Amino acid sequence: MADEQTQIRIGDLLLQSGILTSDYIRDALHNFEQRGLPIGKVLVMSGYLTEAQLRTALEVQSLVNDGLIPLQVGLAVLQIAHKDKIPLAEALQSSGFVQPEDQATNKLGQLLVAAMIVTNKELDEALQTNVRTGLPLGHIFCFRGFVSQQLINTALLAQQLIRRGMIDREAAILGLRAAAEREKRLEKAEINRGFLRLPNKPTLKLGELFMEAKIISETALLDALNRSLSIGAFIGEVFVELNLAPQNVVDAGVEIQEMLDNGTLTVAYAAEALMMVRKDNTPLYKTVAEVAVFRQRKNKAVDLMEILTSSGQVTLINVPGEIQERLELSYNQATDVCKLLLQHNLVNERAMYAGLRCVYLIDEKLINFQQAIMALDFSLRANLTLDEAIFQLGWTQRTRLRVPPEGEQAGAAT
Repeated sequence: MADEQTQIRIGDLLLQSGILTSDYIRDALHNFEQRGLPIGKVLVMSGYLTEAQLRTALEVQSLVNDGLIPLQVGLAVLQIAHKDKIPLAEALQSSGFVQPEDQATNKLGQLLVAAMIVTNKELDEALQTNVRTGLPLGHIFCFRGFVSQQLINTALLAQQLIRRGMIDREAAILGLRAAAEREKRLEKAEINRGFLRLPNKPTLKLGELFMEAKIISETALLDALNRSLSIGAFIGEVFVELNLAPQNVVDAGVEIQEMLDNGTLTVAYAAEALMMVRKDNTPLYKTVAEVAVFRQRKNKAVDLMEILTSSGQVTLINVPGEIQERLELSYNQATDVCKLLLQHNLVNERAMYAGLRCVYLIDEKLINFQQAIMALDFSLRANLTLDEAIFQLGWTQRTRLRVPPEGEQAGAAT
């Protein structure tokens, strides 16, 4: 098994082999940051490498990182291939090192093929697209609908755990296969109707979100990830199994991830909202509304009251003077106004929090005022949270699989 210390980045490999100078790498990294492209693609576009030279370097990087050849051998082979302009196989022979053709590598595509998640033909097509576009292989599989983003993340986790020597390759493949089969069953559940196999925005993984919320430690997360892969289960289920978090907190975390995917919540508010769910057992629909509106400086109580009165949830004639006074202040009175509305029984609690959530979504220009009124009305009539309502209305996407409640069959949906 490869030790974690042997992992080498493509830029370092090219630098240590002497193929590129530090100035070239620095220029390429600058271009990479400016364009948001993979460094290998930037090196080719900038004329520092040919496509063939990049492919050879990536092959050597994979062999080194998978522990199939030592770093020094990899550097020597890469130098030979570059100097003599020959394929990797010939360079390996020239170096006197026998190519490990009989050994399975731990590259993402090969792990997915070994787990029978994609076929060799699908992998070849994706690799060709990867060479043409420079897009990461996982993104290509997701765009084509072959693999979900969650399963790609699981495969990348398997890759890292194998390379760190924390799990053997066969066990990782079995776990990956089990995860894929389980995902197929969950996709058929009614609760996951509308789930799309699309690449997610680069956002917090569930474990990272739990760490940000100070619910689990890094050590506990690593153990849970290993367990998750070994048994082919969602990481959230492992959190519950290991008593790291209760089910309601895991469910809230998955919902928050979907909000992050859809842009209906920022990372800055995500951890705080989850922390409140864990600490006070507060429902998520309350915490996300509170953290996103109560912290603002402008008096958001005014916006809230406009939504509630326009939707018919509150009648202005019934609003007492102490609320009217707070609406006239320039700094945020949303917290106190919400308390007073409930205290005077002027509004249903769910309606108030749905309205509060609408305030944030309008501010972020995710919905307009008319849509907010429609979503608020629909959420109350259908007994849904505001976020569930806007999903049912087709304004957001189902990006995360949920585990059906007890009693609901995973294959119930048609």
